[in-house]
Amino acid sequence: MWLNRVWRVPGIRLAWGVVLVCLAGALLVFAIVHHATESSWRDQIDARVAAAQADISADIAANQLGVAWNVRATLAEGSGLLYAALAPDGTWLAGNFRPAPEVAAHWTGPKTLRGAPDLGLPPHVLAIRGTVLNLPHGERLFIAADASALMTLKSLIARSFLGVFGTIMALGLIISLLIGRATTRRLDGFTRTLHDIVAGDLTQRIALSRHEDEFDRLAREVNQALARIQQLMENLRQVTNDISHDLRSPLARLREHLELSRAQMQDERFRAVCDEAIAQLDQALAIFSALLRLAEIEAGARRARFQTLALTSLLETLVESYEPAMADGGLALEAQIEPGLQLLGDRDLINQAIANLLDNILIHAAGAKTARLSAQRRDGRIDITLSDDGQGIPAAQRERVMLRFVQLDPTRQAGGYGLGLPLVNAVVALHGGTMMVGASDAGGVRVKLSLPGA
Repeated sequence: MWLNRVWRVPGIRLAWGVVLVCLAGALLVFAIVHHATESSWRDQIDARVAAAQADISADIAANQLGVAWNVRATLAEGSGLLYAALAPDGTWLAGNFRPAPEVAAHWTGPKTLRGAPDLGLPPHVLAIRGTVLNLPHGERLFIAADASALMTLKSLIARSFLGVFGTIMALGLIISLLIGRATTRRLDGFTRTLHDIVAGDLTQRIALSRHEDEFDRLAREVNQALARIQQLMENLRQVTNDISHDLRSPLARLREHLELSRAQMQDERFRAVCDEAIAQLDQALAIFSALLRLAEIEAGARRARFQTLALTSLLETLVESYEPAMADGGLALEAQIEPGLQLLGDRDLINQAIANLLDNILIHAAGAKTARLSAQRRDGRIDITLSDDGQGIPAAQRERVMLRFVQLDPTRQAGGYGLGLPLVNAVVALHGGTMMVGASDAGGVRVKLSLPGA
């Protein structure tokens, strides 16, 4: 997992690109050195063999004593070369090495051969390079030079290249891991800060290092953008709070006046008008109360009240409370709650969030016959899922229902103010969780809350 993250870092891929270029360069140098060295040694050996071939050909032509005699005479002089004279039938006549007939049959020109039993070489000779001279009477004379030094040099070059190759690979791996570790550490810091900001803490900022590198320049720009966003959000929140506070008081006083007026008047029509006005004012006051509570939650002020709460007991109590209302509405409420679930959070807010979701099923799940609530621990988190088999929410509207005052019913006859799901989302975010709205297996709505367990 960590290596996959490291490989996705552009700097790591660039570093390995440089390593591969260096390896390609080293391979090219090795090929050039190897070819040049081998060609130089081969040319030197071929020149010695060609000179020896010319000398012995001249001697054979001049003294008419035969190839065997001339080979023995040449060896007696100590030329340092290897000779093997073979009769037309392949019988060895003279020389200081004895190639087997099958080797001699395939040796038709300049050739390099490694030492093998079928060559009959002296023990100290590891390889030879030579050619063959075909004589007029059918004899064949093999003349070769010791190529052991060439083989040793080629082996030394190969080992050197492997050492250089391994060193480059090791350095590339070490440097890449160091770069990747430093880069992922910085990116992890970015990610943690952004997660805190998404959770509602707009005061968080990305930490800067002392290097003034690209990450610091990016962090500085992001921090400036975050400061601006924080200022705008605080201004918006303040405006919302001020409006809610300023309007709630006069509306409350207006409601009191209407109640006093209603109590003083005996006209039933007047009383009915007052009742309608009071009901409308109650809705407006409820909206302002919900906005103020939502602002309080998003501000994070309720974190101070967090404590370990028995989530299983809370959910079971909610299920018992809503079962009668669900039954009256023709809904069967099924619950599957894992025992012993605990959560660090605000009991009142969690209770209100789950209650809002149950209310949504009661009010908005048209045609539903069954509602389900499940809670279970999974990978250190607690998943709370509520679903129904009603008409569901179109896929294109599932993100939109999380916004304030959004209601899918254009007539708004179902009731509510479009603040239920935003409040639930704010409560979940306050507790470090996530909320997803999707489709249930039965085609209705499925809301999943994922919260960190205690």
